[in-house]
Amino acid sequence: MPVLHLNLDALKSNISRLPHLEKAWGFSLLPVLKMVAGHPVVARVLHDAGYQRYGVAEVDEPLLWGSSPPQASLPPGARPVLISLPPPQRADDVLVRFSRSPVSSPEHLLALEAASQRLGTASPAHEYIVMLDAGEWREGIPLQDTPAFFQGIKHRFPHLKLAGVGLTMGCLHGVCPDSRAMRALADAVSSAEQASGLRVSCISLGGSIFWDWLARNHDASFLPPHCQIELRAADPFLLGYDSYHDKPAAGGDFNRDLFRFDATVVEVLDKDIQPACHCVYNGKGKRSVPRQIGCRRRALLDCGSLHTSLEHCHLLLPGAILMDYCGTYCVLDITDCPRNLRPGDTVSFAPGYWAVAQSFRTPLVAKHFHSSENICHA
Repeated sequence: MPVLHLNLDALKSNISRLPHLEKAWGFSLLPVLKMVAGHPVVARVLHDAGYQRYGVAEVDEPLLWGSSPPQASLPPGARPVLISLPPPQRADDVLVRFSRSPVSSPEHLLALEAASQRLGTASPAHEYIVMLDAGEWREGIPLQDTPAFFQGIKHRFPHLKLAGVGLTMGCLHGVCPDSRAMRALADAVSSAEQASGLRVSCISLGGSIFWDWLARNHDASFLPPHCQIELRAADPFLLGYDSYHDKPAAGGDFNRDLFRFDATVVEVLDKDIQPACHCVYNGKGKRSVPRQIGCRRRALLDCGSLHTSLEHCHLLLPGAILMDYCGTYCVLDITDCPRNLRPGDTVSFAPGYWAVAQSFRTPLVAKHFHSSENICHA
Protein backbone atom coordinates (compact mmCIF):
# COMPACT_ATOMS: atom_id res chain seq x y z
CA MET A 1 0.00 0.00 0.00
CA PRO A 2 1.47 3.42 -0.90
CA VAL A 3 2.09 5.75 2.05
CA LEU A 4 2.18 9.54 2.19
CA HIS A 5 4.23 10.97 5.07
CA LEU A 6 3.87 14.48 6.53
CA ASN A 7 6.54 15.94 8.83
CA LEU A 8 4.51 17.85 11.42
CA ASP A 9 7.58 19.50 12.94
CA ALA A 10 8.42 21.07 9.57
CA LEU A 11 4.79 22.13 9.15
CA LYS A 12 4.72 23.79 12.57
CA SER A 13 7.98 25.58 11.83
CA ASN A 14 6.56 27.00 8.58
CA ILE A 15 3.34 28.10 10.27
CA SER A 16 5.28 29.84 13.04
CA ARG A 17 6.77 32.23 10.46
CA LEU A 18 3.39 33.45 9.20
CA PRO A 19 2.18 35.87 11.94
CA HIS A 20 5.27 38.09 11.57
CA LEU A 21 4.69 38.38 7.82
CA GLU A 22 0.99 39.12 8.30
CA LYS A 23 1.92 42.07 10.48
CA ALA A 24 4.80 43.26 8.29
CA TRP A 25 2.86 43.04 5.03
CA GLY A 26 -0.51 44.15 6.40
CA PHE A 27 -2.76 41.19 5.64
CA SER A 28 -4.63 38.38 7.37
CA LEU A 29 -4.03 34.81 6.23
CA LEU A 30 -6.78 32.33 5.47
CA PRO A 31 -4.81 29.06 5.35
CA VAL A 32 -6.11 26.92 2.49
CA LEU A 33 -6.17 23.17 3.07
CA LYS A 34 -7.33 22.14 -0.41
CA MET A 35 -4.01 20.36 -0.91
CA VAL A 36 -4.62 18.06 2.08
CA ALA A 37 -8.42 17.88 1.67
CA GLY A 38 -8.97 19.67 4.99
CA HIS A 39 -7.42 16.85 7.00
CA PRO A 40 -8.19 17.20 10.75
CA VAL A 41 -4.55 16.66 11.79
CA VAL A 42 -3.37 19.63 9.70
CA ALA A 43 -6.38 21.70 10.81
CA ARG A 44 -5.46 20.98 14.45
CA VAL A 45 -1.90 22.22 13.93
CA LEU A 46 -3.25 25.47 12.46
CA HIS A 47 -5.76 25.83 15.28
CA ASP A 48 -3.05 25.37 17.92
CA ALA A 49 -1.03 28.09 16.16
CA GLY A 50 -3.94 30.54 16.43
CA TYR A 51 -5.65 30.10 13.05
CA GLN A 52 -9.27 29.38 13.92
CA ARG A 53 -10.55 29.09 10.35
CA TYR A 54 -9.18 27.58 7.17
CA GLY A 55 -10.35 27.19 3.59
CA VAL A 56 -11.44 24.00 1.82
CA ALA A 57 -12.40 23.45 -1.81
CA GLU A 58 -15.40 21.12 -1.85
CA VAL A 59 -18.69 20.88 0.02
CA ASP A 60 -18.18 17.19 0.83
CA GLU A 61 -14.49 17.39 1.72
CA PRO A 62 -15.25 17.08 5.48
CA LEU A 63 -16.92 13.71 4.83
CA LEU A 64 -13.59 12.18 3.79
CA TRP A 65 -12.67 11.95 7.47
CA GLY A 66 -15.93 10.68 8.99
CA SER A 67 -19.55 9.82 8.30
CA SER A 68 -20.69 13.23 9.53
CA PRO A 69 -18.85 16.53 9.13
CA PRO A 70 -17.14 17.57 12.40
CA GLN A 71 -17.71 21.20 11.41
CA ALA A 72 -21.43 20.88 12.11
CA SER A 73 -20.69 20.65 15.86
CA LEU A 74 -18.55 23.81 15.86
CA PRO A 75 -19.87 27.32 16.47
CA PRO A 76 -20.68 28.90 13.10
CA GLY A 77 -17.82 31.41 13.33
CA ALA A 78 -15.26 28.64 13.87
CA ARG A 79 -16.33 26.50 10.92
CA PRO A 80 -14.12 26.32 7.83
CA VAL A 81 -14.49 28.62 4.84
CA LEU A 82 -15.62 27.21 1.51
CA ILE A 83 -13.44 28.78 -1.18
CA SER A 84 -15.01 27.28 -4.34
CA LEU A 85 -18.44 28.08 -5.76
CA PRO A 86 -20.93 25.42 -4.60
CA PRO A 87 -23.96 24.32 -6.63
CA PRO A 88 -26.99 26.31 -5.40
CA GLN A 89 -28.70 22.99 -4.63
CA ARG A 90 -26.15 22.38 -1.83
CA ALA A 91 -27.08 25.51 0.11
CA ASP A 92 -28.30 23.62 3.20
CA ASP A 93 -25.03 21.69 3.48
CA VAL A 94 -23.04 24.89 2.91
CA LEU A 95 -24.77 26.66 5.80
CA VAL A 96 -24.33 23.71 8.19
CA ARG A 97 -20.67 23.00 7.38
CA PHE A 98 -19.11 26.39 6.63
CA SER A 99 -18.95 29.87 8.09
CA ARG A 100 -18.53 31.54 4.71
CA SER A 101 -18.92 30.72 1.04
CA PRO A 102 -18.35 32.46 -2.32
CA VAL A 103 -21.13 33.65 -4.65
CA SER A 104 -21.19 35.03 -8.17
CA SER A 105 -24.90 35.14 -9.01
CA PRO A 106 -28.29 36.05 -7.53
CA GLU A 107 -29.14 32.33 -7.73
CA HIS A 108 -26.42 31.53 -5.18
CA LEU A 109 -27.73 34.18 -2.79
CA LEU A 110 -31.38 33.17 -3.24
CA ALA A 111 -30.48 29.56 -2.42
CA LEU A 112 -28.49 30.56 0.68
CA GLU A 113 -31.26 32.91 1.87
CA ALA A 114 -33.91 30.21 1.49
CA ALA A 115 -31.71 27.66 3.28
CA SER A 116 -31.08 30.12 6.11
CA GLN A 117 -34.81 30.60 6.59
CA ARG A 118 -35.40 26.83 6.59
CA LEU A 119 -32.66 26.20 9.14
CA GLY A 120 -33.65 29.06 11.44
CA THR A 121 -31.94 32.29 12.43
CA ALA A 122 -30.59 31.41 15.88
CA SER A 123 -27.07 31.21 14.50
CA PRO A 124 -25.08 34.22 13.25
CA ALA A 125 -25.77 35.13 9.65
CA HIS A 126 -23.89 33.13 7.06
CA GLU A 127 -21.16 35.22 5.45
CA TYR A 128 -20.59 35.43 1.72
CA ILE A 129 -17.85 36.72 -0.54
CA VAL A 130 -18.75 38.11 -3.96
CA MET A 131 -16.24 36.67 -6.42
CA LEU A 132 -14.91 39.00 -9.12
CA ASP A 133 -12.98 38.26 -12.31
CA ALA A 134 -10.04 40.48 -13.30
CA GLY A 135 -8.90 38.47 -16.31
CA GLU A 136 -8.27 34.93 -15.05
CA TRP A 137 -11.59 33.80 -16.63
CA ARG A 138 -12.27 31.32 -13.88
CA GLU A 139 -15.09 32.19 -11.46
CA GLY A 140 -16.43 35.64 -10.72
CA ILE A 141 -18.32 38.64 -12.03
CA PRO A 142 -16.46 40.77 -14.60
CA LEU A 143 -15.17 43.90 -12.88
CA GLN A 144 -17.23 46.22 -15.05
CA ASP A 145 -20.45 44.45 -13.95
CA THR A 146 -19.69 44.73 -10.23
CA PRO A 147 -21.62 47.99 -9.51
CA ALA A 148 -24.79 46.64 -11.16
CA PHE A 149 -24.53 43.35 -9.23
CA PHE A 150 -24.13 45.12 -5.89
CA GLN A 151 -27.01 47.45 -6.64
CA GLY A 152 -29.19 44.45 -7.45
CA ILE A 153 -28.52 42.60 -4.17
CA LYS A 154 -28.80 45.42 -1.61
CA HIS A 155 -31.43 44.87 1.09
CA ARG A 156 -32.57 41.60 -0.52
CA PHE A 157 -30.96 38.98 1.74
CA PRO A 158 -31.51 39.81 5.44
CA HIS A 159 -30.33 36.40 6.70
CA LEU A 160 -26.93 36.71 5.00
CA LYS A 161 -23.92 38.92 5.68
CA LEU A 162 -21.66 40.44 3.04
CA ALA A 163 -18.07 39.73 4.10
CA GLY A 164 -16.36 41.31 1.10
CA VAL A 165 -15.19 40.50 -2.40
CA GLY A 166 -12.81 37.84 -3.67
CA LEU A 167 -10.40 37.53 -6.56
CA THR A 168 -8.58 34.45 -7.87
CA MET A 169 -5.59 34.62 -10.19
CA GLY A 170 -2.93 32.25 -11.46
CA CYS A 171 -5.02 29.09 -11.09
CA LEU A 172 -6.61 28.55 -14.52
CA HIS A 173 -4.82 30.57 -17.18
CA GLY A 174 -1.83 31.61 -15.06
CA VAL A 175 -2.73 35.30 -15.16
CA CYS A 176 -0.53 37.17 -12.66
CA PRO A 177 -1.60 40.08 -10.47
CA ASP A 178 -0.16 43.45 -11.46
CA SER A 179 -0.71 47.13 -10.69
CA ARG A 180 -3.22 47.52 -13.54
CA ALA A 181 -5.40 44.64 -12.32
CA MET A 182 -5.26 45.83 -8.72
CA ARG A 183 -6.25 49.38 -9.63
CA ALA A 184 -9.13 48.03 -11.72
CA LEU A 185 -10.22 45.94 -8.73
CA ALA A 186 -10.08 48.98 -6.44
CA ASP A 187 -12.12 51.05 -8.90
CA ALA A 188 -14.73 48.29 -9.20
CA VAL A 189 -15.06 48.03 -5.41
CA SER A 190 -15.41 51.80 -5.00
CA SER A 191 -18.00 52.00 -7.78
CA ALA A 192 -19.95 49.08 -6.26
CA GLU A 193 -20.02 50.75 -2.84
CA GLN A 194 -21.22 54.03 -4.30
CA ALA A 195 -23.92 52.34 -6.40
CA SER A 196 -25.31 50.18 -3.61
CA GLY A 197 -24.47 51.84 -0.33
CA LEU A 198 -22.98 48.52 0.81
CA ARG A 199 -19.55 48.54 2.41
CA VAL A 200 -16.81 46.13 1.37
CA SER A 201 -14.63 45.52 4.41
CA CYS A 202 -12.53 42.64 3.07
CA ILE A 203 -10.77 41.88 -0.21
CA SER A 204 -9.88 38.19 -0.32
CA LEU A 205 -7.01 37.38 -2.70
CA GLY A 206 -6.09 33.88 -3.90
CA GLY A 207 -4.35 31.63 -4.93
CA SER A 208 -0.89 31.52 -3.52
CA ILE A 209 0.47 33.58 -6.44
CA PHE A 210 -0.63 36.64 -4.44
CA TRP A 211 1.95 35.75 -1.78
CA ASP A 212 4.80 36.71 -4.08
CA TRP A 213 2.92 39.80 -5.28
CA LEU A 214 2.20 40.98 -1.74
CA ALA A 215 5.82 40.45 -0.72
CA ARG A 216 6.85 42.95 -3.40
CA ASN A 217 3.90 45.36 -3.25
CA HIS A 218 2.67 45.54 0.34
CA ASP A 219 3.82 49.16 0.61
CA ALA A 220 1.83 50.20 -2.48
CA SER A 221 -1.65 51.70 -2.02
CA PHE A 222 -3.64 49.96 -4.77
CA LEU A 223 -6.69 48.98 -2.73
CA PRO A 224 -9.20 51.09 -0.73
CA PRO A 225 -7.74 51.94 2.69
CA HIS A 226 -10.82 50.73 4.58
CA CYS A 227 -10.54 47.22 3.06
CA GLN A 228 -8.65 44.54 4.93
CA ILE A 229 -6.62 42.26 2.68
CA GLU A 230 -7.16 38.55 3.23
CA LEU A 231 -4.74 36.17 1.54
CA ARG A 232 -5.99 32.67 0.69
CA ALA A 233 -2.79 30.66 0.43
CA ALA A 234 -1.18 27.29 1.04
CA ASP A 235 2.18 27.17 -0.74
CA PRO A 236 4.32 28.88 1.92
CA PHE A 237 3.41 26.60 4.81
CA LEU A 238 2.49 23.33 3.03
CA LEU A 239 5.05 23.35 0.23
CA GLY A 240 7.62 25.84 1.49
CA TYR A 241 8.11 27.25 -1.98
CA ASP A 242 6.34 29.24 -4.69
CA SER A 243 4.90 26.60 -7.03
CA TYR A 244 3.93 29.21 -9.63
CA HIS A 245 7.52 30.35 -10.17
CA ASP A 246 9.32 27.26 -8.79
CA LYS A 247 11.39 29.31 -6.37
CA PRO A 248 11.65 29.72 -2.57
CA ALA A 249 8.64 31.36 -0.95
CA ALA A 250 9.21 35.02 -0.14
CA GLY A 251 9.52 36.16 3.45
CA GLY A 252 11.55 33.48 5.15
CA ASP A 253 13.45 30.22 5.09
CA PHE A 254 10.50 27.84 4.81
CA ASN A 255 10.93 24.06 5.00
CA ARG A 256 10.41 22.37 1.64
CA ASP A 257 10.54 18.69 2.63
CA LEU A 258 7.22 18.31 4.43
CA PHE A 259 5.95 15.37 2.36
CA ARG A 260 7.39 12.03 1.28
CA PHE A 261 5.60 9.42 -0.79
CA ASP A 262 6.63 5.78 -0.34
CA ALA A 263 5.81 2.94 -2.74
CA THR A 264 6.44 -0.78 -2.48
CA VAL A 265 8.37 -2.78 -5.05
CA VAL A 266 6.26 -5.70 -6.37
CA GLU A 267 8.47 -6.99 -9.22
CA VAL A 268 12.14 -6.80 -10.30
CA LEU A 269 13.08 -8.51 -13.58
CA ASP A 270 15.43 -8.22 -16.54
CA LYS A 271 13.46 -7.53 -19.70
CA ASP A 272 14.42 -7.33 -23.36
CA ILE A 273 12.87 -4.04 -24.43
CA GLN A 274 12.02 -3.97 -28.15
CA PRO A 275 9.49 -1.98 -30.18
CA ALA A 276 6.19 -3.85 -30.58
CA CYS A 277 5.07 -4.98 -34.02
CA HIS A 278 1.50 -3.95 -33.27
CA CYS A 279 0.17 -1.68 -30.55
CA VAL A 280 -2.93 0.34 -29.68
CA TYR A 281 -3.53 3.44 -27.65
CA ASN A 282 -2.43 2.62 -24.12
CA GLY A 283 -4.39 2.96 -20.88
CA LYS A 284 -3.77 6.70 -20.90
CA GLY A 285 -5.05 7.09 -24.46
CA LYS A 286 -1.58 7.66 -25.95
CA ARG A 287 0.91 5.90 -28.19
CA SER A 288 3.90 4.57 -26.24
CA VAL A 289 7.36 4.28 -27.80
CA PRO A 290 10.22 2.65 -25.80
CA ARG A 291 12.83 5.18 -24.76
CA GLN A 292 15.48 2.50 -24.26
CA ILE A 293 16.12 -0.63 -26.29
CA GLY A 294 17.77 -3.87 -25.26
CA CYS A 295 18.17 -5.76 -22.00
CA ARG A 296 17.09 -3.53 -19.14
CA ARG A 297 16.38 -4.17 -15.47
CA ARG A 298 12.91 -3.02 -14.57
CA ALA A 299 11.09 -2.59 -11.26
CA LEU A 300 7.34 -2.33 -10.81
CA LEU A 301 6.03 -0.35 -7.83
CA ASP A 302 2.64 -0.47 -6.19
CA CYS A 303 1.66 3.09 -7.06
CA GLY A 304 0.23 4.32 -10.31
CA SER A 305 -2.17 6.79 -11.85
CA LEU A 306 -5.03 5.35 -9.78
CA HIS A 307 -3.16 6.16 -6.57
CA THR A 308 -1.48 9.48 -7.15
CA SER A 309 -0.36 12.00 -9.73
CA LEU A 310 3.12 10.68 -10.48
CA GLU A 311 3.97 13.33 -13.05
CA HIS A 312 4.24 15.63 -10.03
CA CYS A 313 6.60 13.33 -8.10
CA HIS A 314 10.41 13.47 -8.02
CA LEU A 315 12.04 10.05 -7.69
CA LEU A 316 14.45 9.83 -4.74
CA LEU A 317 16.47 6.86 -5.97
CA PRO A 318 19.88 7.63 -7.54
CA GLY A 319 20.47 5.90 -10.85
CA ALA A 320 16.82 4.95 -11.36
CA ILE A 321 14.57 6.44 -14.04
CA LEU A 322 10.78 6.76 -13.87
CA MET A 323 9.70 5.26 -17.20
CA ASP A 324 5.92 5.24 -17.03
CA TYR A 325 2.89 4.44 -14.92
CA CYS A 326 -0.58 3.07 -15.52
CA GLY A 327 -3.31 1.58 -13.37
CA THR A 328 -1.75 0.65 -10.03
CA TYR A 329 1.80 0.31 -11.41
CA CYS A 330 4.76 2.62 -11.71
CA VAL A 331 7.66 1.34 -13.84
CA LEU A 332 11.29 2.18 -13.06
CA ASP A 333 14.40 1.46 -15.08
CA ILE A 334 16.99 0.44 -12.47
CA THR A 335 19.70 -0.84 -14.85
CA ASP A 336 22.15 1.80 -13.56
CA CYS A 337 20.85 1.94 -10.01
CA PRO A 338 23.46 0.89 -7.41
CA ARG A 339 20.76 -0.22 -4.99
CA ASN A 340 19.81 -3.89 -5.32
CA LEU A 341 16.03 -3.63 -5.22
CA ARG A 342 13.87 -6.64 -4.34
CA PRO A 343 10.10 -7.15 -4.07
CA GLY A 344 8.93 -5.74 -0.76
CA ASP A 345 11.47 -2.89 -0.71
CA THR A 346 10.36 0.73 -0.41
CA VAL A 347 11.12 3.46 -2.94
CA SER A 348 10.53 7.10 -2.02
CA PHE A 349 9.40 10.16 -4.00
CA ALA A 350 9.20 13.86 -3.22
CA PRO A 351 5.59 14.66 -4.17
CA GLY A 352 4.43 17.98 -5.58
CA TYR A 353 1.16 19.81 -4.96
CA TRP A 354 -1.13 17.69 -7.14
CA ALA A 355 0.46 14.40 -6.10
CA VAL A 356 -0.26 15.25 -2.46
CA ALA A 357 -3.77 16.47 -3.29
CA GLN A 358 -4.74 13.27 -5.10
CA SER A 359 -3.17 11.04 -2.45
CA PHE A 360 -5.10 12.72 0.37
CA ARG A 361 -8.37 12.13 -1.47
CA THR A 362 -8.06 8.35 -1.72
CA PRO A 363 -8.10 5.77 1.10
CA LEU A 364 -5.82 3.64 -1.09
CA VAL A 365 -2.89 5.79 0.07
CA ALA A 366 -2.19 5.63 3.81
CA LYS A 367 -1.39 8.89 5.59
CA HIS A 368 1.30 8.97 8.31
CA PHE A 369 1.94 12.11 10.36
CA HIS A 370 5.36 12.29 12.03
CA SER A 371 6.60 14.57 14.78
CA SER A 372 9.30 14.48 17.42
CA GLU A 373 6.59 13.40 19.85
CA ASN A 374 4.85 10.56 17.99
CA ILE A 375 3.60 9.10 14.72
CA CYS A 376 -0.08 9.28 13.81
CA HIS A 377 -1.61 7.02 11.17
CA ALA A 378 -4.72 7.89 9.16
